[in-house]
Amino acid sequence: MAKLKKTTRIEREKNRLLDVFGDLEENKLNTCLALIDRAAFITVSLEDLEDQLNVHGWVEPYKNGENQNGLKKSAAADAHISLTKNLNAIVKCLLELVPASKKESRLTAMMTR
Repeated sequence: MAKLKKTTRIEREKNRLLDVFGDLEENKLNTCLALIDRAAFITVSLEDLEDQLNVHGWVEPYKNGENQNGLKKSAAADAHISLTKNLNAIVKCLLELVPASKKESRLTAMMTR
């Protein structure tokens, strides 16, 4: 099956997150919308990076001058690590806006796809 366009995948993830957080009170939901957009983009970007890392690996060769060479963490690995940290921070912010009585079910919904 062909992979969907990135914009389509982002929109689907955004809709999934809106299903999870959509019943927040209006002012909290308005605060969440930008975070939901970022979370959707980062989630899809992480999926793409994971595909790239599965093919090319987490390390890449480097050569500095004639005698210095070896392996280093790839740019995709650095991006993946950074985006994962950012996504975790966004999810934490989103969950802080949820009333305590609903937090557990929201967290479960976020983790299951």
